[in-house]
Amino acid sequence: MPLLARLRAASLDAKLIVGCGLMLLFSLALAVCLIGVFMKDYRRANDDLEALTYFGKVLNVANRISAERGPANSVLGEETAPDSQARRRLTQFRALSDEALDAVAPRSQGTRSGFPAGEVERVRSRLDQARETVDAAAALPKAARSGEIIQDAIRQMFDVVDISRPLITGTMAGIVAQDQSLAGQVMILQMLGDLREYAGRMGSHLATPIATRRPLSSADRDELRHTRGRLLQIWQVAEKQLELYASDAALNRALQDTGRLYFGDGLDFITELSAAGMQSGDYGVTAAQMTDRYVPTLQPLEQLRTTFLDIVSRQSRAERDAAWYWLQAVSVIIVLIVLTNLLLILLARRLVFRPLLRAREHVVALAEGREIEAAPGGFGGGEEMRELFGALDILRQRLRERRQLTARLKRQAETDGLTGLLNRRALDRIGQGDAEFADMPDEIGLILMDVDHFKAINDRHGHPAGDQVLREIAALTLETIRESDLAARYGGEEIALILPGASLETLVEIAERLRSGLERRRIEIGAGERITVTASLGVASGRRGPEAWEELLSAADGALYRAKAEGRNRVRRAADPGETVTAARVARVS
Repeated sequence: MPLLARLRAASLDAKLIVGCGLMLLFSLALAVCLIGVFMKDYRRANDDLEALTYFGKVLNVANRISAERGPANSVLGEETAPDSQARRRLTQFRALSDEALDAVAPRSQGTRSGFPAGEVERVRSRLDQARETVDAAAALPKAARSGEIIQDAIRQMFDVVDISRPLITGTMAGIVAQDQSLAGQVMILQMLGDLREYAGRMGSHLATPIATRRPLSSADRDELRHTRGRLLQIWQVAEKQLELYASDAALNRALQDTGRLYFGDGLDFITELSAAGMQSGDYGVTAAQMTDRYVPTLQPLEQLRTTFLDIVSRQSRAERDAAWYWLQAVSVIIVLIVLTNLLLILLARRLVFRPLLRAREHVVALAEGREIEAAPGGFGGGEEMRELFGALDILRQRLRERRQLTARLKRQAETDGLTGLLNRRALDRIGQGDAEFADMPDEIGLILMDVDHFKAINDRHGHPAGDQVLREIAALTLETIRESDLAARYGGEEIALILPGASLETLVEIAERLRSGLERRRIEIGAGERITVTASLGVASGRRGPEAWEELLSAADGALYRAKAEGRNRVRRAADPGETVTAARVARVS
């Protein structure tokens, strides 16, 4: 039937629900779109902030390793003294480097998609090697430290920073892949980090000549000239880019301090030392003195990078907070709209449609003989409507009484009065695949149990005792089988068990458990007298259905017959008539 035709044929209540539901659905669709937009903005801004914070930590790794070279140069330029001020300072700077590495290590930072967390351990390993080289050189007497030994230690510290480049560039690539709008900011941060690194190298290039008191070689002059050119080139580009943020007072102060303290005092000091080194090996300062004077001029470079990172972090944080505010505001508005719609739907149904439609439901249900709940109070429509529902309630009560009587008669027709188990008629309906039991699997197992020498029990102790035995066996059966299994009195002293979906091994196990449980049970038959009863059991598996059921009954009955013929009080299965089933055998099967 076409949708339009089905809608026309629907009830008024259905049409009301469909109409209001469509309105609510469209509102929710719009709400989901709006929330999705603001949620995407919030997540992007939050991810940007986390990425920039992480990138700042990555840059700090290179910065701390670079700063560690200063006290290392001092230690390499002095006599061996484990307790010297330079040695203590080197220990402090190494701890700061380790702390910076720990801050970006996967165990503390977590795994970020697209970020080269595996590079951290590579940098740490290379740093440990460089430190060993520095310590080995510093352990030598100063007179035994050649320029090559000191230069090798310094170059290895340079190499650690170079090895950290993949960590920096990989992190930058991850940030740009996440949000391309951050490309310019992370490039500036990288330049500011490089600015500090090349400035530090200027001092390290002079550490070996000063420590060994030799003039600058042509290679030393080339390295100084190359590093200075690279330094000034980076500064020129970075200064130009930072003009975009000229409105920030803290950044302006950091720029002024950098120009005055480093590109003024610090670089001039390096120029003076370089000039002295070109003329002679008398620099006028030791390596430690050079470090103590030069390193403070590098602080504005670090402050410039930190200040710029604070600026971009504040921007990302402001974007995140704004997105979060709008996300919350839109969510609250949407919730109010949805609640208002739902309230209008409920009021319309309750005050307009519900009384009439409920009365119609009662009349139709009574006409069709269906059960229906009593009408609650509070319906509109005045006294007439209350009288109508009162009359309908009386009819409903009578219908329920009739159904309860019918259900009771049906239970009596399918239940054995003595044992409370299903009777033979119900068992056959199940086995033959009656539609009422369609939810049961077609594959079933069947256990037939016959009480041994039951006639002798009746003859010796009387029929009341026999009835008590059957009740006890029925109770034991219900205790033994599973919840999904069914038990029926098959006839006389025979009990049949249907086990849906059970394997033959499971059937044998349950049958043996039932047999042994009955054998151990002392049944009281009156006046304190107790007797022991045994039973023989036949087991078979098959399918439900008119023909299959008869075959299954025949197979289980044949197995039961063999159990009795072989001495009773035992279990036999149709699949293997020659097998003797014992408790130990059942335990192994299970």
